[in-house]
Amino acid sequence: MIIEDLRLQAVSDIIDFSPEKDKELQEIVEQAYTVTNMPYAVISLSRNESAYLKLKNGVIEKSISRHLSFCLHVILHNGGLTINDTLLDERFTGNPMVCEDPGIRFFAGVPLITKNGEKIGALYVMDFKPGTLNNHQQMALKLLSNQVVKILEFKAIAKLLVKKQTELKEQKKLNNEANIRLRSFFESSTNFQVLLGKHGEIIDFNRSAYNFIRMVHKAKLLRGDQLIKYLEPEFVTTFIRLYNQALDGQRAFIEGSTDYEELGLIWWEATFETARNDQNAIIGVSYLIRNVTEQKLKEQKIITQNASLLKIAHIQAHEFRAPLTSIMGLMGLIKEHDYNAPKEYLELLEQAVETLDVTIRHIVGNIDHTVNQQFVYGNR
Repeated sequence: MIIEDLRLQAVSDIIDFSPEKDKELQEIVEQAYTVTNMPYAVISLSRNESAYLKLKNGVIEKSISRHLSFCLHVILHNGGLTINDTLLDERFTGNPMVCEDPGIRFFAGVPLITKNGEKIGALYVMDFKPGTLNNHQQMALKLLSNQVVKILEFKAIAKLLVKKQTELKEQKKLNNEANIRLRSFFESSTNFQVLLGKHGEIIDFNRSAYNFIRMVHKAKLLRGDQLIKYLEPEFVTTFIRLYNQALDGQRAFIEGSTDYEELGLIWWEATFETARNDQNAIIGVSYLIRNVTEQKLKEQKIITQNASLLKIAHIQAHEFRAPLTSIMGLMGLIKEHDYNAPKEYLELLEQAVETLDVTIRHIVGNIDHTVNQQFVYGNR
């Protein structure tokens, strides 16, 4: 099938081929005019509206209009065509090849037919005087025409194969470069990432995944392993459900935490992405885990800090009440005395203000202590 496809693609290359430079075709031309005892033998390749006289013995070599070419008449006859005397055949009336130089009188040709049935030209012999070919000579001409087609097809297919090989090498080079870039990105990621097949088997993994399994499970991660054997037992059911969801083409996401003895508590986010090949067919699942412990600790710190501040504010609000009540009551008495209050009132007011100042300093100190304590805890 591949050769047949190449054969079909090669037809245009055959037409464009220059057989006058080919030693094998030159030998066929020599055999053609020798076996038929003719002065001229020609391999003519037709294309569009012109016929190109590619090979000859003698001096004829030119491009002529297709409707004037002997090649056209040969192509119309599958079994070949012999014209004993062109001057007696009305099809060649006014043909410059007959009426003018070189004045062809005898003509015998066989079409060049490719394996898929396309006629691409003709092999024919000519003479300046009327003549005939015997059965042996006609059979020899047909055999030689078949050989011409085989040579042309072989050379055209060989040319296409070289072209395809060059294209394949270039494509391989591009694929290798793309794989290197992808692998570099894959390996440089700090996230745990594995590619799982359609049966849960590990197809590939990055360095982070390998190092994590080695550190936590004291095992060597291998392609073909079942990832499920490295999961926490309580997570297996959830993992299988989300894995199957991604295998059906739907992205899945989950977050949680796991307490590892050596590494401590780790907060993580896991995604299950559908993996597809170049033809968009599902081949498995890309499983990625991102360590979000630092982010979670910061979030917890902020939540704890806010809760502490709210608690302080709630508690200290009651401490404000007593000195403020005293100040407000004393100010009422002072107003009753038209602001000419006895000394005792002013002394009591001064004490209440001092108490309020101490309370404010105490609250500010508690807030500073809480913030600093949370900062130190969050940076451990």
